[in-house]
Amino acid sequence: MKRIYLDNSLTTKPSEIAISAMQTYLSDLWGSPTAPHQMGQQLYPAMEEGYRALYSLIGAKESDTVLFTSSGAEAVNHVMLSVYFDVTTSTGKNQFMTSNIDEAPAIMSLDRLEKMGCISKMVQANREGYVSAQMIADQITPRTALITLSWANGLTGVMNPVSEIAALCKDRGILFHLDASHVLGKHYYELDEVGADFISFNGDTLHAPKGTGGLYIKSDVKCSPFILGGVEQGGMRAGTLNVPGLVAMGQAAREVLEGRDLLCMEVARLRNRLEEGIQAGFPEAVIFFQEGQRVPHVSCIGFPGMTNEALLYRLNRKGVCASIGGSNFQQIGHILTASEVEESLAHSAISFSLSRETTEEEIDRAIEIIVENAKQLKNITE
Repeated sequence: MKRIYLDNSLTTKPSEIAISAMQTYLSDLWGSPTAPHQMGQQLYPAMEEGYRALYSLIGAKESDTVLFTSSGAEAVNHVMLSVYFDVTTSTGKNQFMTSNIDEAPAIMSLDRLEKMGCISKMVQANREGYVSAQMIADQITPRTALITLSWANGLTGVMNPVSEIAALCKDRGILFHLDASHVLGKHYYELDEVGADFISFNGDTLHAPKGTGGLYIKSDVKCSPFILGGVEQGGMRAGTLNVPGLVAMGQAAREVLEGRDLLCMEVARLRNRLEEGIQAGFPEAVIFFQEGQRVPHVSCIGFPGMTNEALLYRLNRKGVCASIGGSNFQQIGHILTASEVEESLAHSAISFSLSRETTEEEIDRAIEIIVENAKQLKNITE
């Protein structure tokens, strides 16, 4: 049975070219770049090329800093702890904010900061599935140090109005962090207009290998190291640099930029085809946030009269891979109820996320399987 993979917000298939590019640095060029001899020095050209690709992916300037990390979660933790050490301990500003529909790295980091004497604040999402600048303005105080948000929710696809939020933060002297894992390569933007002080991303949602990620730090923003113990990456992140991972991440970043038109147009067309096909075959289906600003590859669909766990189980047995949350995500039912969706409908929802490798044939087959199993479950529960 050939599987149809529609869970790309969690992880994507690594690029074959990226995997091929890293092989030499696992088997032959395996030295440490900090070594003062040829085994280290011969790695510099590949490292420079990898970093250049990460800068291009984000749109960063040479004066900015882009770190290569082990994951997006590490990058989020780096920001949170650094702001605590750089801002909170010196100024007393100890309020940290995120939204109640954000992802685990930010929420769990806030929990840890509370144990260190900080105050966490969860801004409630609105019925459209995002948090506005005004909603944040209503919650900030003179003691607010950092606002951290996912640029887009990986399960609903809804995007936050980040430029407006960034302008608010700049006006109030508050640092602003964005997790861009679900947006990079899927949305056109100018970095100056975004206005974030920090941007993190997870490599394995961008067709890079697992164990890769990155952190952008704006040029005029202080950010202390998170991992101590060496001078690697300008002293900003200790530990022997994962050169194979950087090479692969760099290649994946180039492919992401080259395929951005495809994702913004063709993948969006396939996403719409999926939604229209499901609604045609199962008219009760509810497409959430269809009229709002979404990333082009994510669809969140409710199936009234059944639980999402039961439907997801049946889809998995039929070879369709989708998501109801878990891992670094909250359960999708909790995200939707936080946006005032009726509870039973919220807990019937499933998230489908496509990639540049998703085909029309796969979408048409997925529609057949989803509709067939939704109808069967409906008949069982009636």
